[in-house]
Amino acid sequence: MKRLTAQKRTLRPLARAFIVAACGIVPAAAAAEEADSATPPAPSTTARPEPAKDSASSFDVNFGASLTSDYNYRGYTLSDHLPSASTNIEATYKSFFVGINAASVQMPMLSQIQMTNYAGFRPVFGSLTVETGIAYFSYPGSMIDISYPEAYIAPSYALTPKLKIGASAYYAPDYSRTGAWENYDSINAKYTFDSGLSVSGELGRQSFGTANATAIAAAYKIPDYTYWNFGVSYAYKALTFDLRYFATTLSKQSCFLITGTGNAGIGSNGCAPAVIGTLSWNVNLSGLK
Repeated sequence: MKRLTAQKRTLRPLARAFIVAACGIVPAAAAAEEADSATPPAPSTTARPEPAKDSASSFDVNFGASLTSDYNYRGYTLSDHLPSASTNIEATYKSFFVGINAASVQMPMLSQIQMTNYAGFRPVFGSLTVETGIAYFSYPGSMIDISYPEAYIAPSYALTPKLKIGASAYYAPDYSRTGAWENYDSINAKYTFDSGLSVSGELGRQSFGTANATAIAAAYKIPDYTYWNFGVSYAYKALTFDLRYFATTLSKQSCFLITGTGNAGIGSNGCAPAVIGTLSWNVNLSGLK
């Protein structure tokens, strides 16, 4: 993330994690991970199921899969601007849920598979849904271990049957095992037309603490930034196509410090604005009966 010498301060989180592991300060990777957003884990590109209309409904299982032109996590690519595939399985019982997500990624020193295990509670109070949970992000088989947990709360409210607004707050006490805390807060809105077309957007703020000093790198502040996306989706039965614009306030240098892609001299293009298309499939077991 920050560099030693002129590099001690530009040693990115992943590079730092590698150095820490190499020095024996952090245990070698076992098997772990997401997801966004992230370089950090991230909620994958797989579409998440809509909350059940009846919070008292019994057991069900949701299956999802997606293919996207670029895996963008909170404003920066986790797939090196290449296509990414992901799959998701989520089991629910009344308001409780547990799931696992796997997505293909392209990041320095990490395996090409990102795993996210998550669980939580999603009660519905009329038009209000309050989802709380915890996710554990890992990259099994990587040469370094940057796995970590992230807790969140994400309430949403249906102003009308077609218009939904929401907010979310995510927190990790040890982001990518750098010693720095991480916090992401956002607001979002979605309007769905009778035709199956919908428009939606999100505005968020990603903040970080200070990464620990190591034997060869000084402590450093991970850059904060603002992130937003806006797009349109079209749903037909179990398929949804989404076309979305992503952007951040990150400079190329700050992007390099967070993602470790590119180089210290000119920075990284990993956080450049992007228009991304995603095709996803989502179905519930109960709907197949």
